[in-house]
Amino acid sequence: MASRRRIVYQLVAPMEKVLGEAEIDRRQNYLQRHAGDGIEIKVQSVPSGYPSIESERDVVTVAPHLLRGMQRAEADGASAGIIGCFSDPALDAIRETVRMPVVGPGQSAIALAIQLGDRYSILSPLDQGAKRAMPRLRGQGLTERLASIRGVGVSVVDLAQGDNAAWDRIIETGRRCIDDGADVLVMGCMSMAFMGVERQLSDRLSVPVVSPVLAALKTTETLLDLDLSHSRSAWPSPPDKPYLA
Repeated sequence: MASRRRIVYQLVAPMEKVLGEAEIDRRQNYLQRHAGDGIEIKVQSVPSGYPSIESERDVVTVAPHLLRGMQRAEADGASAGIIGCFSDPALDAIRETVRMPVVGPGQSAIALAIQLGDRYSILSPLDQGAKRAMPRLRGQGLTERLASIRGVGVSVVDLAQGDNAAWDRIIETGRRCIDDGADVLVMGCMSMAFMGVERQLSDRLSVPVVSPVLAALKTTETLLDLDLSHSRSAWPSPPDKPYLA
């Protein structure tokens, strides 16, 4: 019998201080329910940071915690890691320093979306999400098939807390994205994706809707099944030199 493989889902905010330990447990249970046989999920937090990632300042602040968290996970025997944010913060730095596969939900979700239709749109929590996302998407060569990025007008924390207006706003914004020419929608926020409404949203809008939570999980499982990890040619190990404190 194959040994059990552990995937560490790295949160990007100290969620226990924002939404409580119960929300961490809920997300871990959600991932575990959708995981394949022989997969163990561990969700781990960070010791400090902003309540959510909504700016480059937030990314820079939490990046060292993400780096150390993934390094520690690998040292503790994890098989793979997922960075729990659609903007894939610190992903390049983490891939430079660990050998286990580490997956970004943004990359995973968009890679899946472009297999399901000709053009995709991203549903972002806030309107400024488009400005943050565009340089990353251009750098990855993903803008040619991008129809639009539209904010639903609800913050990450409000989405996580179950804002009653969020569902109607997501539906309305999804329709606008379809008017932009999208035939696939991508949820651009993990808290939005952890609502677990992608199938209902797809039924209402009659287009595929990709959850970055599930796209990242299934991408990670596939990499483990195929015994694949990121290329050292693309992410070479940094030179060994002392860190000056």
